[in-house]
Amino acid sequence: MANLALYNFIVYNLLQINLRNVLIFHCWQLPALLPLGQLFSHNLIFSQYINLNQSNERLANFTKVYLDSDLTKLGVFLDMSCEQSDFITNQSSRAQLYTQNLHWLLYDKSGNMERFVELFAKANLSVNADVTYVKEEKIVDYDSLFTLYDAYNSGSQLGGQLNITIDQSIYCTQTKCELKQYLSELYKRTRVQQRMDLSGITFRQVALVTVMPLSLGEEKLLNFLNSEDNVHLDWTSRVGYRNNLHLQEVLRFNISYIWRDLWSVNDSQGGAIGEISNANAELSTSPFVLSSQRLRYILATMEISQFRSICIFRTPHNAGIKAGVFLEPFKFSVWLVFVALLILAGVLLWLTFRLEHRWMQHCMRYIPSLLTSCLISFGAACIQGSHLIPNSTGGRLAFIALMMTSFLMYNYYTSIVVSTLLGSPVRSNIKTMQQLADSSLDVGFETIPFTRTYLNSSPRSDIRDLVKRKVDGHDPSKIWLSVNDGVLRARDEPGFVFVSEASNLYTFIEKYYLPHEICELNEIMFRPESNVYAVVPKNSTYKELLKQIQVRMLETGITQKHKLFYTKTKLHCFANNYVIKVGMEYAAPLFIGLLLSYLAAIITLMLELGWAYLGRRQTQSLLIEEYLYYFLHIAKLNNILFLHCWTTDSLFHFAQLASKEMLYTQYINLNYTHPLAEQLQDKLVNHNLVKLGIYLDINCHQSVDVLSMANVKRLFVERYHWLIYDQYFTLSKVHEQFDVAQLYIGTELTYVEPSPKLDSFILYDLYNKGKHIGAKLNITIDRQINCNDQHCYLSHYLSDLHKRNRLQQRRYLTGLTLRVNAVINALPLNTPHSKLNAFLMSSDDLNNDAFARLGYQTHLVLRDMLDCNYSFIFRDRWSDSELTGGLLADMRNESVDVTANAFLITSGRLKYFKVMTWLSSFRSMCMFLNPKSSAVELRISEFLQPFSWTVWLMFGSLLVIAGFLLWMTFRLERRLNHMDMKPSLLTSCLLSFGAACIQGAWVLPRSTGGRMVFYAVMLTCFLLYNYYTSVVVSTLLGDPPKSNIRTIQQLADSNLEVSVEPTIYTKVYIETSTYPDVRSLYLNKILNSKRDTRSIWLSSEEGVRMVRNIPGFVYITEASSSYTFVRKHFLPHEICELNEILLRDETNAYTMVVKNSSYFELLKLNQLRMLETGIHFKYFRYWVRNKLHCYHSNRNVVVGMDSAGPLFLLLTCGYVVCLFVLALEILWHRRQQHAARH
Repeated sequence: MANLALYNFIVYNLLQINLRNVLIFHCWQLPALLPLGQLFSHNLIFSQYINLNQSNERLANFTKVYLDSDLTKLGVFLDMSCEQSDFITNQSSRAQLYTQNLHWLLYDKSGNMERFVELFAKANLSVNADVTYVKEEKIVDYDSLFTLYDAYNSGSQLGGQLNITIDQSIYCTQTKCELKQYLSELYKRTRVQQRMDLSGITFRQVALVTVMPLSLGEEKLLNFLNSEDNVHLDWTSRVGYRNNLHLQEVLRFNISYIWRDLWSVNDSQGGAIGEISNANAELSTSPFVLSSQRLRYILATMEISQFRSICIFRTPHNAGIKAGVFLEPFKFSVWLVFVALLILAGVLLWLTFRLEHRWMQHCMRYIPSLLTSCLISFGAACIQGSHLIPNSTGGRLAFIALMMTSFLMYNYYTSIVVSTLLGSPVRSNIKTMQQLADSSLDVGFETIPFTRTYLNSSPRSDIRDLVKRKVDGHDPSKIWLSVNDGVLRARDEPGFVFVSEASNLYTFIEKYYLPHEICELNEIMFRPESNVYAVVPKNSTYKELLKQIQVRMLETGITQKHKLFYTKTKLHCFANNYVIKVGMEYAAPLFIGLLLSYLAAIITLMLELGWAYLGRRQTQSLLIEEYLYYFLHIAKLNNILFLHCWTTDSLFHFAQLASKEMLYTQYINLNYTHPLAEQLQDKLVNHNLVKLGIYLDINCHQSVDVLSMANVKRLFVERYHWLIYDQYFTLSKVHEQFDVAQLYIGTELTYVEPSPKLDSFILYDLYNKGKHIGAKLNITIDRQINCNDQHCYLSHYLSDLHKRNRLQQRRYLTGLTLRVNAVINALPLNTPHSKLNAFLMSSDDLNNDAFARLGYQTHLVLRDMLDCNYSFIFRDRWSDSELTGGLLADMRNESVDVTANAFLITSGRLKYFKVMTWLSSFRSMCMFLNPKSSAVELRISEFLQPFSWTVWLMFGSLLVIAGFLLWMTFRLERRLNHMDMKPSLLTSCLLSFGAACIQGAWVLPRSTGGRMVFYAVMLTCFLLYNYYTSVVVSTLLGDPPKSNIRTIQQLADSNLEVSVEPTIYTKVYIETSTYPDVRSLYLNKILNSKRDTRSIWLSSEEGVRMVRNIPGFVYITEASSSYTFVRKHFLPHEICELNEILLRDETNAYTMVVKNSSYFELLKLNQLRMLETGIHFKYFRYWVRNKLHCYHSNRNVVVGMDSAGPLFLLLTCGYVVCLFVLALEILWHRRQQHAARH
């Protein structure tokens, strides 16, 4: 007789865990199985029955025949009263089948617990085993009480013991079952949480150490992995070791070590990876890069860090001379027009002088020559002024116009030079490995095995070229270097390229490089950046347990803490410490130009002299068609699943047409396919396409099953485009079928009504804006398509749907109420909702709940854009952990449609949520003004910094040569009787140095060559003056001097006083952070401070005032709450002087929805619209003040004694030298007079 209570219990147990596939090991009569099969069919449970009244030989391969399944989980029922039940349990233990993939229901009618313990005490149970032992107790004739026991073993092969725990009792009648009572607390936690105590078992852990010999012994190797010195050595293994210590503390297992000094011999064998691949170890200290070969043997549980190999080098100095460097500020056409205008101005000046001399009484005694007038014009362009100016008003206006034009050109020229000098350090044009291979730069590599292996085995063409040109044929001792030597050589030899792992490099770069040298570094990726993961053997029974703990460590920041301690991923560049110097690569063209000018001037002078000589002797003398049409031309899809009931000929004809149109198709005949669910699961649900087109003939026999599955599996979403054909179309039938269907606002479902002759088709668009919030089915007629034997074509549109895309047609949610949750901290949650809404809508008191009010008010604008209503749920926190509690719990439970607040993005959250748009950013920083210096520091070389020493020496030498050439010119002119006086060599050098000091000259050569010499000197001095002035202007007009304190550690080590804003997140971060620099700041400035606690924890406004009033006082705050008071209490130029240090990295917050939300695209589109139109930024700038405006124009630049002191000292020394020379000169003169008398 059939045990109906037992049958109901089996079905009840399977439904409780949502399991639809079951295997029954029984020894019952066939008639007794009929009610069980009926129960399974009624509850949509797929079942299979194995009668144990067979010989062992026939059951020998039952594990492979019945239990080796591709199903995610399979239920297994075993009647232990059968004679062969012991054979089944023993064989399952040998095949290691007691895992989470099989749900074992072991029914013992006799309830012999001792027999069960005897069978399973030494069985190969695992920690993730899903084994339930069932005892039956008859209550009345047909009713039974079933008691359930949970059985597992923490690890029988590792020393674990059988664990049996009573769970619950189930009361079953002939028709139903119900829970009677829980007999323990197992129901309160998941299976993984119940089994987290692994006491008594010993994990085998493979430990990797490459920098020390393994012969040193386990104690010294463990001390190395535990140490905090030289963190760059074996940092991957040390990070993994530290994480595994936390695993050991939580799970309470023991560890035995397997020591290895290699990652692997090949991709998946040998070394540490070989121990994991062969399941000789459960854990590894070292994470690994994943590959397709490795994934056959191992399983990644969590990302640990990133592995980056980079090439670094400083930009090499340009050995070539930039001939056009002085012409770069303007185009060549501008220079031509400017010179032409200067010549024209010179001609006009010459004409003015001539007219004044002839028609005006007050004029010069002589008429300046045309060359002199042009020299005056070019002198004005060089900002040199003129000793000759017209006397007439018109002439002076012309001269003013000339000077104004020259002044504007000078400003343009100087501004471009200043912008060049203030720009970022020059970067190399070498950005790829191929460019590096083709360059002339020398390359060095760190002596590590994986770099050698990569160079020798990489298939990349650029790497092969690099090896061929930079490695082969070169001295290995100069190519293979230690990190220390390579970093130093890259620093000392600009242009030398060193290749190594980034974390190692950054450690030595921060050790040896100055801040501005870090800014000059170029980086090229040697190979693509790879993530490294913690791994376990692929068939490990501990993988889910370990993964859950590791994810929790990632959420709480433990993994990040170790990663940040042992690795360096970024270099800090402080460009303000860079001193601008003009080198010979810029100044050399100037000097060459000057020398060429001298040469031209000498040649001209010689020609002029020759001409004058000849002039004295002689005279002077110059896309089935409609479906194809629809999917190709309307839906524009190429991947289509046809759920049909066509004949073979029709299917063949359609397949030919689809092949011609390059359609990728699959076919399921709904009249003959059994079982249909498996086919649909494989081809419809488990696809990886971005979008799949589905054709469904609704008149086929199993079409109702397809629609039912689509409702259950939520297949009417954006990933599927449905085309439903109905031969017997009626609107009432459509309403009957789809009124209760799970359609969404993004559903793409087209219903086809054919004409009686099947020569035209009318398309209808079906969707629902939200059945769960009360929306109704929407059916809109779209268009008519006509078809003939040759092709299909659009007949006409029947509505306006074609004018807009689907989202634009459905963008309004009029009359619907979306469920929205919002966070509020400033008021208790028991406050009436009207007051909570009023507070969140208010615009005053910007410091309270700024981020919450920003999200609330922007979502009110979103409500108006959607034309819907909101029903609010208020919470007092965003979340309790990464994925639980607060707003996140509402979203994951799907109790809300939208959340009004933004969240930080993590890898754990991305598994359940979709990111929409950016909402805000979060910054915590330290602000302070520079403390006043106690003494004035004289910088002796202040005035020499604009140029390098070689430029100064060259400039001085050229001025001496210019003076000598001027002296020679004056001597030659005196011989030709062109001048009366005879300037000495010292006077000529004085004229040359006067031109360098922009002083002009009171004596000028008369000859054309001599004037060209003097013009070349003035032009050279003008260009050098522009460079010198530009550097001085950039220094004075640049950013105000900033403090040398740029990190939290430097602040902690300084003598500055620190106060903190008492917001809960800032206070908790400072007091509990494990970062060494933040911990040091807390100990030095707060915990061990002798100041009153009230003076340490200050409100935002009070803290900002203290920063303003006490230079050097440091206040730690959140930017959005303090910037309001900075704008209120600080003058504009005082804002420019503020120093800021980030307490922690600035983080962006984004709006999110659950992954299966039907409103994702609609909400994202509207939020992007708010961003584009500036509505969001209007609210963001009002609520989140994350930027201060610095107005340099309001700041008076004051040159202090630290800059001017060397000038006065130099002047005083000059006076002393002059007096001394004067005294010597007087004594010499008197001695001459005395000698003359005698």
